[in-house]
Amino acid sequence: MVALLRQNLGVVCPSCDFLNVVGAVKCMSCGTATDSPVGAAPPAAAKAPAETGGASVPPGLKRATNPGVPAVSAAPAAAQRTPTRPPEQPAPPAAASRPTFQSSAAPPPAQPAGPKLAMAVVAGPARGQRFRLGANGAQIGRSKGVILFPDDPFVSPLHATLTVRDGKVIIRDEESTSGCYVSVAGQETIPPDSYFCTGLRLFRYAGALEPAPPFTPGRLQVYGAPVPTSQVHYALEEILLGNRPGRTIITAGPILTIGQGKCDLSFPNDDGLAPRHCELSPMPTGAMIRDLSGGLGTFVRFTGERALKPGDRVRIGQQTLQVEALN
Repeated sequence: MVALLRQNLGVVCPSCDFLNVVGAVKCMSCGTATDSPVGAAPPAAAKAPAETGGASVPPGLKRATNPGVPAVSAAPAAAQRTPTRPPEQPAPPAAASRPTFQSSAAPPPAQPAGPKLAMAVVAGPARGQRFRLGANGAQIGRSKGVILFPDDPFVSPLHATLTVRDGKVIIRDEESTSGCYVSVAGQETIPPDSYFCTGLRLFRYAGALEPAPPFTPGRLQVYGAPVPTSQVHYALEEILLGNRPGRTIITAGPILTIGQGKCDLSFPNDDGLAPRHCELSPMPTGAMIRDLSGGLGTFVRFTGERALKPGDRVRIGQQTLQVEALN
């Protein structure tokens, strides 16, 4: 049976499985004798090429080669069949999270609205007028500003400036000729040479009189009434229209009083005065002035700025204005 198959079928090499022609004695591929028993080890000469290659070559790769052509090693073939995978690149760092519009531009916290303030004319020719103060305040004058009194001869062109700050009205005297006067809340200390007004009257507290120089025989002196040297005397004078001196009182007593009657300075025909309108207590550094008018008001002149709260009044020219808080 075996002889019959060899006569009609090609011979398979027992070493490399190459299919030879019918009756082939040696393998046309590797030269191994075809009549060797299947599975026997090939001669050492046949193994030499594989051993010198340093690696076992699969049989199918040898069948693809022709005699005389060197066999391709398995490693390069495997390298050709397997695509090279590029090295893994490190993942890009995560982008920093950007703040959203709401977080980066959050609206500022709501500020509590301050009180709405106004200046009301409570006495004078413009009585009954009311001026609302905005956030930028207002200016008072005869020809400049928002609050104007064009017919008042005692108001300067730009008399004062009002500013709203921390719920209060700050008034600044703009170097006016007749000055700005603010109401006394109970009592207040004034320095020497200070001005204050009550009703239609303006006064200047001169302070303590300087002692008379000692008498020197043969030296010329100006004639006048003597002043006792055992006591300190204080002077208070009335200022008339045009900054002229009026009545003056000099006393060493502890209190000076002003009013309609029975006072150190009495003005019975002034309807703007109370019977005992105010009093002064002289001190070495000034005087303490007390308002006793019962609401008519005693006003002291200030320079620079002065803070006003609701209920305070200020006199500018013939007008008396009061700070009011609006609902």
